[in-house]
Amino acid sequence: SKSRAQYLPLLELSVQEDPDDDRNVHYLGREYMYRRRWEDCIRTLKRHLAMPSATWRDERAASMRYIARSFSMKGERALARDWYLRAVAEAPHLREPYTDLAMLLYEEQNWEGVLYFTGCALKISNRPRSYICEAAAWGSLPHDLRAIALYHTGRIREALDSARRALELEPDNERLRGNVEILEKQVMKP
Repeated sequence: SKSRAQYLPLLELSVQEDPDDDRNVHYLGREYMYRRRWEDCIRTLKRHLAMPSATWRDERAASMRYIARSFSMKGERALARDWYLRAVAEAPHLREPYTDLAMLLYEEQNWEGVLYFTGCALKISNRPRSYICEAAAWGSLPHDLRAIALYHTGRIREALDSARRALELEPDNERLRGNVEILEKQVMKP
């Protein structure tokens, strides 16, 4: 609820005053993404990745994910996919790159890809305690995407299991509840 109006100018000033502060370069690129300034985001985060001091793999993967998101928003989906894959390779211990890539593949209706990458995400059970960790990757989203992909590949019983798991994590979500009810009816058909 707090205004971010002054945040961008302060970050730009900070990076101008100390261009070797890799953390602030990362924050600046992320802020450009939040502001839908896709080209500025891509340029700034590529600079972040090229900095010798930018060695924290989790943050580097986040920069790659934000670059991917920017390319996706620009309609350059192949480049987005490539950057998500780079993020996965940079930090295979994080759920977020896998979940983001699964979401991109969901949008393309690449169901087998969704299943593969949600499966990878869900194998990760240790949630990091850092600002890089995003709630969506640890909530219902991977299970929900998986349920939809399983449904589209004809695996209704497995889809129901995943849909139920998604609903357990977000019990007040009416869409998830409706998905479970639809799948239960399909499973019960003779």
